[in-house]
Amino acid sequence: MKPKLIVPAGLAALLALSAVGLAAGAGGAKNASGITFHLVEKDHAFNYVDNKPRGGPNEPPSIGDMFAFTSTLWTRTNKRAGTLYATCVVASGGKNPVSSCTGTVALKGGQLELQTALRFGPGSTPQKIAIVGGTDAYEGATGMVTSVSRGENSPYSDDTVHLLPKTT
Repeated sequence: MKPKLIVPAGLAALLALSAVGLAAGAGGAKNASGITFHLVEKDHAFNYVDNKPRGGPNEPPSIGDMFAFTSTLWTRTNKRAGTLYATCVVASGGKNPVSSCTGTVALKGGQLELQTALRFGPGSTPQKIAIVGGTDAYEGATGMVTSVSRGENSPYSDDTVHLLPKTT
């Protein structure tokens, strides 16, 4: 089972002109409630650690299992936008597991930090990911990423990024 964090693409609050430039390049729209734009996330690498009690390859995950993944991020016009790096720990195992995940989106001008409770099973898509901070041009970033997988066997997700305006 391969989870999707999103990436997110994951972007954050409008903090600098570089954020506006990225959003405009990704077809984003700026308004009083922030900026919304779209990115395509493509799976790059994935590793799953089946901690004790080990369930095996065909068993559902158990609490304490972990996984990490990397995704490349692209604009809808197929221009490279950044990279997502994420790690997750299974917090509730079984048939419909929930994992606590953190991620970093590396973009031109800085990084965005993400958090989510990643759910699997019926009704688990779209995934909602909080933007909880950032560095450099994205310092103090907030917002949300909504990620929708293109299917269980697809390496792609469509991510809608909403950056909130910076509050003073």
